[in-house]
Amino acid sequence: MKLQNALDEFILDADARGHAESTICWYQQRIARLIRFLTERDISEVESVSTSDLRAFVADLRAQSTRWADHPYHPQDSDSGLSPHTIHGYVRITRRFFRWMADEGMIETNPAARLKLPHLPKEPPKAISSIDLDRLLEAAEPDPRDYAIVCFLADTGCRVGGLVGVRLSELDLDNGSAIVREKGRGGWKSRTVYFNSRTRSALLRWLEVRPESDADAVFLSKAQNGPLTTCGVYQLLKRLARKAGVEGRFNPHAFRHAWAREALRNGADLGTVSQLLGHEDETVTIRFYARWANDELQERHGQFSPLAGNPDR
Repeated sequence: MKLQNALDEFILDADARGHAESTICWYQQRIARLIRFLTERDISEVESVSTSDLRAFVADLRAQSTRWADHPYHPQDSDSGLSPHTIHGYVRITRRFFRWMADEGMIETNPAARLKLPHLPKEPPKAISSIDLDRLLEAAEPDPRDYAIVCFLADTGCRVGGLVGVRLSELDLDNGSAIVREKGRGGWKSRTVYFNSRTRSALLRWLEVRPESDADAVFLSKAQNGPLTTCGVYQLLKRLARKAGVEGRFNPHAFRHAWAREALRNGADLGTVSQLLGHEDETVTIRFYARWANDELQERHGQFSPLAGNPDR
């Protein structure tokens, strides 16, 4: 069977399972790059791929990697270099693709079974700083829509896909909650997020001036008067960051990281934070959100050490 035919079947299966369109696109782009690499090595049949071929692909990716620089957005792949996280993603989807082919009976043995995931470098926390958040709120305040968006992101910890998908019919201002639809394992899932009185006031202010629209979305695009897109959220945050002089992280997911870190810093237990973030497993919360810089660890050590506050003990 040709590799390209296997990819087509894999994408069809992912679509049938309800995987998000963005996830399917991510699968397709990365596996297509693997297929191009193997084709250049005169390998086009799935049965002909060996573990050595896959390791050569990873080595080729590493050869194109560059030193990773912090940036408020996730940089896209380019010929100038790939980040360690991007390479990690390529290996993950390669392993998944060949495991799927083995499960489907397309190959007898899985050459990716012995392909190891590369280690990821330790990185500083990915949250927007409290100072930068205040600056963004101040910059957004004159515009009811933008201010409500920043408040909603900061207060609920939702993903950007959940934000743009909030519907008027599922926004409960009386109880300070909303239903969001976010990407999870197996596709998009619905969950409830909560917000406080400040965000409620911001939402009321926006809804008072929200233009009439056929769309049920809470947040509208100013250009098209239809539902706001994730790209639109990135653009408005970029504009606000420029206006506020913010140079640190300000992408939508940075708000989610900030919410989790602030909740943990204020004493929330890991289980509660995990549930409020919509994680199915607490290990995800630990791995990506319960992370601290060295100075923060020192501060927390001073707070929680059994000898804290008692130098003579």
